[in-house]
Parts: sequence; structure tokens; C-alpha cells
Amino acid sequence: MYPLKYLTPLPGAPSFVLGLTNLRGEILSIVDLHSFFELPNQGLSDRSRVIVLRSHKMECGILADSVTCTRRIGIDDLQPALPTLTGIREEYLKGVTGERLIVLDAGRLLASPSIIVNESI
Repeated sequence: MYPLKYLTPLPGAPSFVLGLTNLRGEILSIVDLHSFFELPNQGLSDRSRVIVLRSHKMECGILADSVTCTRRIGIDDLQPALPTLTGIREEYLKGVTGERLIVLDAGRLLASPSIIVNESI
């Protein structure tokens, strides 16, 4: 997790792509999951953080409103997703914890053609 200090917008990119940032000498695209999941946008603040997701084919940063702690959650500790979460939201959910935390499937998100931007202006 890294603070979001500098962000360069990308003209013509979908609304869920906030832009690019330089993170330790690497250019990283930043995805706003609020926009991707069609949820109300919280905006940027000094508490905004970038969480880097990596797979063997792709790397990107996702915007977090803030990060208070991290912890490991066992797959056996997850309950099925809520029946009210459907469509794009349901596709990327791994499950829900007993404390009602929603756990995303980062591998499925990174492998999704929906998140890959291949457009020209």
C-alpha cells in the first residue's frame, strides 16, 4: 500500500481508470473500483492509498479510500456472497467474512477483459 501522491490523467480512458502514477520507478495504471463497480465515488483524500495487484500477465493499482489494517483471511472463513450482489459485483467476489467484509477475487479481476484498456484516440 502506497499513498497516492501524483496522478497523471489519461485522456480517452474509461471512467474507472483514474490515470497513471510513478511508483518506485514503474509506471502503474490506477483503477477506481467505485467507478468500475458503478458505486458512488468517494473522491481522493490525503488518506487515499494504492494497493498493487500483480498476476503473471498484468499489474495495476487499485484505489483504496483508506487502509486501517491488513490481515490474512482463510478461504474457509469466507461465506458465500450476498444474494443482493449481482452482475459485475457478483462476478468478482470471493466471499464475505463473518464481520461482513467483502473479499474480492483479485486474480479474476486482473484476468478480466473488462479491466484491460485497449483504445486509441
